[in-house]
Amino acid sequence: MGRNKQGGLLLSFYGDDFTGTTATAEALTVSGVPTVMFVEPPTPFFLQKQFPEVQAVGVAGISRSLPADGMEAILTPAFKKMKRYHAPLFLYKVCSTFDSSPDIGSIGKAVEIGRHIFSSKMVPILPAAPRFKRFTIFGYHFAAMGHEVFRLDRHPSMSTHPVTPMNESDLRQHLAKQTSLECGLIPVLILEKGKGLLKGHVQDLVAKKVPLVLFDALLERHVDRACSVIWDYVDKGKTRFCAGSQEMGYGLARAWKHLNLLSSDRKSHLLGAGRKAGQILIVSGSCASVTGRQIEWASDHEFVGIGIHPERLFEPESSESEMKRVVEAAVSGLQEGKSAIIHSAIGAKDARISRTKEKIEGLGLSSQELTERLGQALGVVTRRVIKASGVTRLVVVGGDISGRITPALGIWALQVGRSVGIAAPLCYAYSSHSEIHGLQIALKGGQVGEDDYFGEARDKKVPDFDSAALGHFKMRKN
Repeated sequence: MGRNKQGGLLLSFYGDDFTGTTATAEALTVSGVPTVMFVEPPTPFFLQKQFPEVQAVGVAGISRSLPADGMEAILTPAFKKMKRYHAPLFLYKVCSTFDSSPDIGSIGKAVEIGRHIFSSKMVPILPAAPRFKRFTIFGYHFAAMGHEVFRLDRHPSMSTHPVTPMNESDLRQHLAKQTSLECGLIPVLILEKGKGLLKGHVQDLVAKKVPLVLFDALLERHVDRACSVIWDYVDKGKTRFCAGSQEMGYGLARAWKHLNLLSSDRKSHLLGAGRKAGQILIVSGSCASVTGRQIEWASDHEFVGIGIHPERLFEPESSESEMKRVVEAAVSGLQEGKSAIIHSAIGAKDARISRTKEKIEGLGLSSQELTERLGQALGVVTRRVIKASGVTRLVVVGGDISGRITPALGIWALQVGRSVGIAAPLCYAYSSHSEIHGLQIALKGGQVGEDDYFGEARDKKVPDFDSAALGHFKMRKN
């Protein structure tokens, strides 16, 4: 699995949430890089025996929503296990809105841990995702909402995020609140002038022993050039660990193709014939306005909408009766031949949000405890609905919620099956539960997608489960 051998493992990556991990796997897969992702790191023996063709392996985490003082206990063992794969480069995948804080989901803390474990002299950081309308210019970060692009600290949604509000768009300043490591910058004007000048500026920072290097990116070619130079430093032994968005998957794949490191073109199963689902189950734990519009679109297009009341999930008696009500309503709708959407909020102004906030404050609970409780309840509901209805396609909405629902379904591995136009592909699920094994599942961030995304996810033709198998999957963990 060495980097100099054609067909060897080239990248391992850890996603700070589940939606971002699947987006990274999609970027690699559509670029011809055989990829598989897990909920927990498998052993090197299991990986090599069951997935001998893969060149990228990922693990989906929940570190974006973890307290900074609890990240080391989660990330250190995961990083050490994945280090044993001997991939030449490890990517800590962060959200392309870079949302984090010194207290929650600290990217600075994660970078410190990874830099130490992987002994990386230089840590490249490339958070931009131009395909996704997320840009870094002169160190400042921007993100689109609809057709308008906002500086991050003025973004209508990210600047008011309930847990990690982005009130600083200068990413070096933002990182400085999370780590004492110095961070250099490769500005967009250098990236635009070509790889030669770019390499010189990176070399200057390396010579000065600057540990972190932030790359601007406005256009896709900037991502490609940055990734090409980053890979050069992997070969030189200077870089083993990096942090960035899912679009590093596209940029690194281009560099590998140029160097003839890819074993084969693995796009065939993504382009082959497939079938529509007919019906789909949507489970949303997001209060984002984008998701709110998507729920409203679905309600206007013959989806059965079922609202779950999170404030009722904190007492055993009311919790069970609330889950039973939601399951029965969803199963009834699916049995009538309709698609069903279970939601905890329709946009940021839903009255359920304030009622739930009052409830958790009255109980002295934190926002993280709310996420855990809601995720656990939605996981139970989702499995019961699937088991009773036999529905074969699922969309889970919300990065933090996805990280709680996916394990509740006994899912231990995922493989991209078909893109759906945004960074939320339909994947094949490998589960220890027979009713979940082979399920088609998309994990969608709350802030992404057009209004009709749920309709697209329902109607997209996806190849049968076995046609995309990379190895001899078994319905058990290693």
